[in-house]
Amino acid sequence: MNEYEKFKHLLEYFVAHLEWLASNSDTKNRGYLSYIEPLYSKNEFYATGQGYNGGNIQNQIKNWEDYENGNVYINIQPNYGSYKTVKCYLNWAETGLNIIARWNGNQIDSLSLEEYQWWLKPAKRIDLKVNQSINDLGLFDNNLPNDNLKSFFNEFNSLIIMWNENTQQMTENIEPYTKLLEEAKNIILTGAPGTGKTFLAKQIAKQIIGIQSDEELEKSDQFAFVQFHPSYDYTDFVEGLRPTKPDVNGNIGFQLKNGIFKEFCKKAIGVSAISVGHIINFTLDDYEKYLQTLGLVNSTINNYKLRIEQLLGKDLKAKRDIIDRVIYSSLEEICENLDDIKDFDTTNNFHNQFSASVSNLIDFKDNLSTKQEKADELKPLFVFVIDEINRGEISKIFGELFFSIDPAYRGKKGGVKTQYANLHEDENEVFYVPDNVYIIGSMNDIDRSVESFDFAMRRRFSWIEITAEQSAENMNLPQVIKYKMAKLNEQISKTDGLNTSYHIGGAYFIDTNGNPREDFETIWELRIEPLLREYIRGMPNEEDKIEVLKNAYYFNEDN
Repeated sequence: MNEYEKFKHLLEYFVAHLEWLASNSDTKNRGYLSYIEPLYSKNEFYATGQGYNGGNIQNQIKNWEDYENGNVYINIQPNYGSYKTVKCYLNWAETGLNIIARWNGNQIDSLSLEEYQWWLKPAKRIDLKVNQSINDLGLFDNNLPNDNLKSFFNEFNSLIIMWNENTQQMTENIEPYTKLLEEAKNIILTGAPGTGKTFLAKQIAKQIIGIQSDEELEKSDQFAFVQFHPSYDYTDFVEGLRPTKPDVNGNIGFQLKNGIFKEFCKKAIGVSAISVGHIINFTLDDYEKYLQTLGLVNSTINNYKLRIEQLLGKDLKAKRDIIDRVIYSSLEEICENLDDIKDFDTTNNFHNQFSASVSNLIDFKDNLSTKQEKADELKPLFVFVIDEINRGEISKIFGELFFSIDPAYRGKKGGVKTQYANLHEDENEVFYVPDNVYIIGSMNDIDRSVESFDFAMRRRFSWIEITAEQSAENMNLPQVIKYKMAKLNEQISKTDGLNTSYHIGGAYFIDTNGNPREDFETIWELRIEPLLREYIRGMPNEEDKIEVLKNAYYFNEDN
């Protein structure tokens, strides 16, 4: 079966699947006998699912999913019960290059190509102006693929070829930064506003982790993103006391909670422990082995294991009556009832002994799942991005971790007691930053708060300046934009009171989809001129300076 023939079957299945769902399982629908009934009769039919996310629905197109330039996924998700929605589509793997259905009543009238970025509203979809009716494609005619279908496939195929070429170019542009991060552990990207530092940080993260799409990155447990600001502090980042929900009497207490960075490091440590311990099963014995590999003291391990055994039915000896005790049937059920177990702890004054054990059990389960997804790697890698890192009070946020993030003190040798160590169940517990955690910070050169960046922290990062020219390369901008940027930035450098820190980066020339814009007049009026006016506010001859900069922007516009 050649690619055109596979593609025809794929489209026929897609249409038959959607029309059968939209018509409330009408067996007279086209394609039902050929595609739906054989699966349905064997209980192998899945109405909905996300093929790109490993859903069983992908098995239904396994004979037609692979092509020379990539695999195609099927994704069927209803929207308020309707299947006539952009949530139902075929797409090239790891891309937003989709085939969607156009409906006429309960029948699909045509199929269209579009580019869709999952984080944008439907109105932001890019219609690729390629649309073919079901009849013109020759679907369900029992003939070989016609010229229209071949043309439709060629258009779809050309999109993935171009996507792959752009991805390869992006990989080559990002590789030097990736290598530096792997060596240095901590880097900070600096540069003028709009040089794509945050964008670049996420591209680096994708390469380090080993994933391709932005959607995968946002969902990955191996990636975290935070933006510092003047109110951000140690309790947000490392750990601190947080108010609890009011009890039955309306009293509010306080509970020690991990901050985002400590929780992230715990995940990295846990996954590494599973790798080192060669742990593969979610059992009580492997939970004990997991705790041992983490390095917890024996008394703590024994207590955690005992509490889980008691939740499973082992005798709970106490000098007082036990209130609201529930016996659970499995470790999975225990994990699903953490809130009830917290209430049980509080009611019986067990000082969080049960809930602490269950929290660690949940961590074990999640980390085991993450490790299984990365079965070929000894240690999955984790990337933590701090945007606007200079806008927070660094010493206040990191506290004693300024020592632990040092590349030379990663791992247990850099372990420190946190400021709230006396509230831990084991007061001797130390926290450390594992060597499989990489930190990327970003900051704007012209932000005055750069000057307050703690010098003890400065030397723990490798600093990389992203120039406006580099940003254009990293974003694969066309030559016309690179030329405009070069001429404008050259004039900015010549302007009294300004320098390279005030250059205009490539981000000002792309739309919300990350595509280059061509409306240069609008870009100047709404994006660049207002920024430049802020730069030169209060300087002599403001209007003259703006006019000179404008002339540079529009200079020799046809080149």
